Amino acid sequence: MPDLFNGGRLDMPTVPVPHEAVSLAWGDSIVNRIAVIVTLILFLVEFSDLIRLFPHLLRCVSRWKGNLELEHSVSVAVTRNTVALAMSMVLCLIADRWMLPYSSLRASLPVDWRLLFAVGAIGSYLLLRWLFYLATPFRSRISEYATCLRHSVYNYQILLSSLMLVSVLLLMAFGVADNSIRIVLLIETGMFTALYLERIRQIFASHCSILATILYLCALEILPLGILGFVCII
Repeated sequence: MPDLFNGGRLDMPTVPVPHEAVSLAWGDSIVNRIAVIVTLILFLVEFSDLIRLFPHLLRCVSRWKGNLELEHSVSVAVTRNTVALAMSMVLCLIADRWMLPYSSLRASLPVDWRLLFAVGAIGSYLLLRWLFYLATPFRSRISEYATCLRHSVYNYQILLSSLMLVSVLLLMAFGVADNSIRIVLLIETGMFTALYLERIRQIFASHCSILATILYLCALEILPLGILGFVCII
């Protein structure tokens, strides 16, 4: 009977796996830990402004003119811009932690570089969108209508980031699996993207013809989003 096992072979490595070859968890990355601390500080600094800003942001959900009303108040618009900066870090951290969306290119990077990929993707989208707007009559800095079109994305980014943050904290508190949390976050992202595009369409339509609205919407909003989506899934 013992002869049956004489031809066995050991396929496991005979030496310890090098520490560098061990895949680090997201929370083990020093870069991610520092980013979380910095983001938490920024969030706490801007928290009171966020609370004061929320009534204005909620009007942007129910009616497209809420975006124009927010932009009409210079002080509120400036507050919105600073809050959007802090909340963009929240968005980047959540997108990186839960792989929104999944990217094989991002997954192939070392853990310490993956957050930079998320920041770069979102930052590139905003830069590309800004460059596209520069090529249109809506590049004006003094026209309230033009600035509303360019800056309305920040209103919905703040709302989305806030909803994501609350969702993550609640779902993690109840011990929900990461895959389920990721699905919830993707659904929220899809909902707010659709809401944002609809409100922007209404803002365009208030000054432009139907054909011009479709063309501007595709060129200035849908195309940058499509490029962002393509980069994030490769």
